[in-house]
This record gives sequence, structure tokens and C-alpha cells, in this order.
Amino acid sequence: MLSKSCFLVIIATVLSIGVNAQETPDFRLVKNRGAQAEKAFVHNRNGYNYFLFELDKSHFVTERSSLTQEELLLVEPAAKYVNAENQVLTLEDAQSPVFNFYDYGIRLQRDKRTFIALDDQHVLVFFSNPELTQLFVNSDFNVK
Repeated sequence: MLSKSCFLVIIATVLSIGVNAQETPDFRLVKNRGAQAEKAFVHNRNGYNYFLFELDKSHFVTERSSLTQEELLLVEPAAKYVNAENQVLTLEDAQSPVFNFYDYGIRLQRDKRTFIALDDQHVLVFFSNPELTQLFVNSDFNVK
């Protein structure tokens, strides 16, 4: 029979191996940035976290009625954004936990937000680069 301490060591080892096996770069980042994401994952965790933050926190869906008149003038149709399979960006895509806006050719803009009409009521909004950087600095993603 195993002693209690030996059993705990075995459990800790198994859990450690399981956790390390799951520690891999997000597949979306590898697709978007290739070796750059893999290197950042190993050598520059804060850089990697910024890439992940960009993918997951750079955008939000809101009601068209919540936009200002100036913002409404910037709204572009979703039909402008298609993926490699020629599928137009949808509300369902934008709300997916693995949404990869790079797949639709969307890039954050330097000086303004991007607004995309997903349907008659919903608009996908992307922060500008400076806004996103400030959000990252104040987030739990920032490990510095």
C-alpha cells in the first residue's frame, strides 16, 4: 500500500504533466502570426498575452441604437468582410469564443474605431490601436 505522502507526490506529478501538456499557444495566434506567436509564447509572455488580448478583447457587439450620429456614419456592411470560404461575417461568428477577426481581413486602425453592421440591430465595434493598448495595460493580461 502506498503511503499518503507518496500518493500525494504521484497525484501532483500527474497533474503537473497534464497542465504542461495543455500549455500550448492559442491556435488562432499561430495561424495569424506563425513563429512569432510561438516564440512569444515561450520567450515573451507579455507580448503573447497582448496578441491574445487583441483577439479576445479588441471588439464588442452593441446595439445600433447605442451609437452616436458620428459613429453611425462610420458603420460598414458586414458583406465587405468575408473569410477564405467566402462566408460573410455574421453575429454568430462575432460572438464565438474562438472568433478570429483576422480570418475576415479585419485589422485594428491606428486612429479610429471600426464599426461593422452585422444585421439591422447589431454592430461589431473594434477599438483603435491606442485604445486597445491602454485597455491591455490596465488588464490582468498584462503580467509586467
